[in-house]
Order: sequence, then C-alpha cells, then structure tokens
Amino acid sequence: MKWKRVIGQSHAKDILIASIRSQHIAHAYCFWGPEGVGKDALALEFARVLNCQEPIETADSIEACDHCRSCLQMNTLQHPNLQLIFSLPATNRVGSNSDESPLLRLSDDQISLIQEQLILKAHNPYHNITIPNATQIRIASIRDVRRSLQLAAPVHHGWRVVIISEADAMTTEAANAFLKTLEEPHQRTTLILTSSRRDLLPETIRSRCQHIHCGTLSEDDIASALIERESLAPDRARIIAALAHGSYARALELANSTEDEDALAEIVLNFLRTLLKPSRYRNELAKLIEQRFAAVDRQHLRVYLRMLEAWLHDANRLVMIGDRANDYLVFQHGAASSAIRRFIAHYPHARLDKAICAIEDAIEAIESNAQIPLTLLTLAVRLRRAIGSTPTKT
Repeated sequence: MKWKRVIGQSHAKDILIASIRSQHIAHAYCFWGPEGVGKDALALEFARVLNCQEPIETADSIEACDHCRSCLQMNTLQHPNLQLIFSLPATNRVGSNSDESPLLRLSDDQISLIQEQLILKAHNPYHNITIPNATQIRIASIRDVRRSLQLAAPVHHGWRVVIISEADAMTTEAANAFLKTLEEPHQRTTLILTSSRRDLLPETIRSRCQHIHCGTLSEDDIASALIERESLAPDRARIIAALAHGSYARALELANSTEDEDALAEIVLNFLRTLLKPSRYRNELAKLIEQRFAAVDRQHLRVYLRMLEAWLHDANRLVMIGDRANDYLVFQHGAASSAIRRFIAHYPHARLDKAICAIEDAIEAIESNAQIPLTLLTLAVRLRRAIGSTPTKT
C-alpha cells in the first residue's frame, strides 16, 4: 500500500508521489475535504517522504524508509524542516510583543497541554489537536512562520514544510500576513494549508495554491484500519465504519466511546418501535424525545441517526436481494440483526427508500442547527408514513 500511514486517498497520494519523483514541488498546496479524512496525515507523510534520507523508490511509488535520522525526527514531529501551525488560545499577557513566539505568550499549563496534544498527533496523525479556547490562528503564529523562513539556513537536503492545520481558522490579520509569505517563495520550501471549509479561505490565498481534494473514506477502508490499528473485532469495526460517515477521526471517537454499539442500536430501535405503535404513540414519543434526545449534543445525535439509517439500509438490502445480502450487512449478528428480520416480516410493504431519505433530511437539519425536538418529531411522522403504522400479522 502506498503511504500506509494514510488511509485511502489514492488519487491525492498519486499526485504528490508524481511531484516528488519529478521534483516539481508546488510552493503552496491546499489539501481540502471533510473533517477527519486524513488531510493532516497526508501533509505529514508528504513532509516525511520529502525529507527522508534513504527513500525507497518502487515502480509506482516513493516511500519513506522509516529508519533514517530524518524519519525518526518526523516520528515525533521534531524535524527541523517541519513547522506545524494550529489554533492557539488567546492571551492578554502584559508585555508581550509581536516579535516573540506565540508559545511564549501562553501559561506553563497551556504549553504542557499543547505538548501533550503534539505527542498524540505524532502517534496518530488523525488526532484532532484540541486545546480549550483555541478557535483561531492569529497573526503571531504567521509572523513566527515568516521569521523562521527568513532566518533559517538554506536547505541542502529535503524540503522545509510548513503545515497550517485547518487554515480557515486564520483571522483576517493572519490571512493577510500569510498572503505576504505566499508571495515570497523560499527555496526548497512548501506551504501546506489543510481545510475542511475551503470556501472560508480568502480567494487571494486559494488562487496561489495547488488544490488537492481529500474525499470521504470508504467503510471498508475505515473498518480495515480499525482492525489493524486499533485491534477492534471485525463486527464492531464494521458497525463503527458505517456510523463514521467517511471520517476516520470520527471512527476513532466512536471506538473510544463508553457507549457501545449494542446500546446505541437499542436506543434508536426503541425510538422506531415507539413511533410505529398503532395508536396513542404521540405522548410516549414526545416523552422519549425529551428524556433521551433533547439534551444530547448534535454530534452524538447524528450518530444515533446514522445508526438507524445503517439499520434500515440493511433491511432494504435483505428485502431487495435476500440472503445474498448477508455478507454486505452492517449488522450481521446480535439483537440488532435479529430485529431487522422481524421488522421486514412485519412491514413487507414499507417504503424503506423513503424512510432512509427522511433520515438523511433529519441529519441535514440537525447539521443546520434546526431544533432537535421538532426535527425528530418531523422525522417520526415521515418514518411512520413510509413504513406504515399497521404491521402485517405473522
């Protein structure tokens, strides 16, 4: 597998591998795509290969050796040619000046937390650096980049790589300062912006970058990575991959969650059972929404809805092609699997395609900050119409 630390993204890898082999490295790149799909991982691997002292070249790739001094430094994100920029907390420290490193403006506790986050990032490039009250990349960080590029000695081997993670978080001042850096190319230096919201970057910056799209990951790629990297059981990895919606970072969050997949499935199936009761279901449904769903955060609610969507997709597969679908089901064992077969026997005329569309619409509404109780009540009405409130007797 090319660049095995990076999951999927074969098209992006091929573009970067070709640029390394031809030595046509762009002055600036923008790696863009959904959250958690490996934009930072791709940028870090690109930096690793560019600086490897003994790269391994094959017929269709060029790989880092993983044992030279440069690769060992990259393993800890301590390579002198690598600079990683990300959002930092604001500071009101008296006496700070524009020429000092932004880290010097932070407290000892904040610096310790950042160091912990960088260790996690070095161990797992899909780790999302999380620091309290850090929502913006400020001009001090960009000035630090400019200063380091101006003062650093010329690079005779490898390339200086500056990675600005989630670059759309730059303030207007920071973006303006970064534009000046883009306009002053440095020898054997490349600037990489990663972004989940590319449209928020100023056009003046976007127009000066080579853009490489990083798409959502396949469920098979995510499941395989979870089995190999996290030692998850295949059944659990398959379910988590279905819920992650193409994001390996999200898959890792689910894998580390205290709430297991059986418990999640029971919650959403109880929601489905309640809304499908033949009569007097409204009060019970409203109570269930208030007690179970109204207080959860939107990200967690999306997981619930993705769970229900995956379950209905399995039901639809069984309806369409019968037992031939068994190897393609998300829920192949356990209570959720048994419930699918009972469901399709009780509701043989259900319009499962319409039910799945209703869930997709509900997820989109949740992501657009719609009211949670109203969204779930609307979903319940649509599911009830699509599935039918009167089961066939068996």
